[in-house]
Amino acid sequence: MTLVDNTTMRRAVAAFAADPGQRLAFDVLRECMNGEVLLDITGSDDPVYWSFPGGSRVQIRSGTGPDGNRALFVFTRNEEVARMHPPGTRTQSMATPATGALELAHSLGSGWLYIDPAGPTCALSAQEIEFALRNPHNEQLKATIAEWHAGRADRHRVLEVLREKGPLLLAVDTTVPGKTTAATIAMSDGTTALLAFTSAPEVVAYNPAKAVMALTTTQIIDVVRTNGYSGLVVNQAGPSIAVPHSALS
Repeated sequence: MTLVDNTTMRRAVAAFAADPGQRLAFDVLRECMNGEVLLDITGSDDPVYWSFPGGSRVQIRSGTGPDGNRALFVFTRNEEVARMHPPGTRTQSMATPATGALELAHSLGSGWLYIDPAGPTCALSAQEIEFALRNPHNEQLKATIAEWHAGRADRHRVLEVLREKGPLLLAVDTTVPGKTTAATIAMSDGTTALLAFTSAPEVVAYNPAKAVMALTTTQIIDVVRTNGYSGLVVNQAGPSIAVPHSALS
């Protein structure tokens, strides 16, 4: 079993804490669309063979946000859980997908979700969480791109996942009545590629002024083919991948 240690999220939180602002908050939110975090369940009954029998008492640590509303606490590693307790405390934690933590905060009606509340920390509001969850997201594609960058997957695997029918988003300009224009990027060879994103937070991390249009991977590949784009760039804010038109056929 591999212990949860979400270094990517922790770096994003530290960057936000050092320079709080909307752009870096979006970076944290997009990291919540992939990977795992921990819930602090210190004081709960012990699991049996990694699961809790019926009737077990499980308590998840939470607190209060700046406006007095409930705040769910999540953690990027066990060391961050331990920092919330007196030295020598027997802490307990439970791993969950980061998107599952967002869904839990939403289902509980929490006003906030604090990541590593002992600090450096970032608090995501209920409105930001609802925005991330109300749009479809392609966690598998985001994770596979990250694995490719880390050397744990090859480019062929990324293309396999991209060709599977799943959600994929465009960043669009809808300011001109009756016209929707998708965001593109100029490539080094002078051609134009279409931009696509695995979640709504990836769109606003790229440009908060853009609207989100949800399609599927196959639909967006068809857009590239039929509109003469030279290729597709997924998650321009990074980690990203650029796929030429020839590889999408």
